Amino acid sequence: MKTIWLLVITSLFLAAAPHVVSPEATIETEGNVIEIVVKGSTLYAATDAGKLEVYDWKSRKLLREFKFDKIHDFMGDPIDPKVFGVDVDESGKRMVVQVQEEEGERTLWLYEGDKRRILLDKRDHIAMREVRFVDEDHLLIATMSDELILFEISTKKRLYQIKLSLSVFSDYQLDEKRARVATSCESGIVYVVDVRSGKVLKTLEGGNKDNVFKVDFKNDHILACGQDRKAVLYKLPGGEMTVYETDFLVYAGALNDDASLSAFDISEENDIGIYDNATKRMLYRLKGQESTLNTIVFVGDKRLISSSDDNHILIWRIP
Repeated sequence: MKTIWLLVITSLFLAAAPHVVSPEATIETEGNVIEIVVKGSTLYAATDAGKLEVYDWKSRKLLREFKFDKIHDFMGDPIDPKVFGVDVDESGKRMVVQVQEEEGERTLWLYEGDKRRILLDKRDHIAMREVRFVDEDHLLIATMSDELILFEISTKKRLYQIKLSLSVFSDYQLDEKRARVATSCESGIVYVVDVRSGKVLKTLEGGNKDNVFKVDFKNDHILACGQDRKAVLYKLPGGEMTVYETDFLVYAGALNDDASLSAFDISEENDIGIYDNATKRMLYRLKGQESTLNTIVFVGDKRLISSSDDNHILIWRIP
């Protein structure tokens, strides 16, 4: 009888334990990755080696490189600039790239086919942190000082500039329609803002008590990944929250399209946990990331792509 009960308990434990998954494939970049953006089968990798590297992630082929001129460090020595971020509009015809400039400044380049021009540089006095397309003629810019700017490309005008808090900006993410943005800062508060008007629609707090490193926004759900070792899932419109406790700082996270799954780093070993948001149970534990995570992207419900502070981009397939 004891043997039967032992078998039952063991079976239940095995059924509840998350399935361990190894990477399906790896893309090796030339520089250490700062951020990745995925549009269909195309992956854009912003690196610290003065390059934006563009891949077909399915074949893992390098499609194109965008190289930026060297700058000088504080000693006057030439160095490769960091490419801090990239975004592509819905048509795929326009791309913005945020690049390190002299004296700690940043330049925002606009690419249209093979042509490029500077949209913003140090003369514009905008301490850019994140830049995303709202549509082909408008960008949403977040600054270090936790301001949001709606910028019109054709006129180079700021249609509004609002300050959300006295805290330092951390991260933001637009919803699927690019109509709302979830943005957070070092206080742990998440603000939901109407992109066109700049009006704050909702303030979400009580989940993270410290800096939020990464935000995702899908299907009226917001995932906030924090320094306090918590990943917090908020559900709109009410703001009900689920708090996932982890063993380490949560540097990166993502939701799948319908927000039924959350993925975020859960340990000092950079493992990624994938949780069922209905049952709050960890389904999969992804093992193989070697450095601190900076980006996780769902590409469908069964595939993810992750990058960290090294030159390895990992592609995962879950059962």
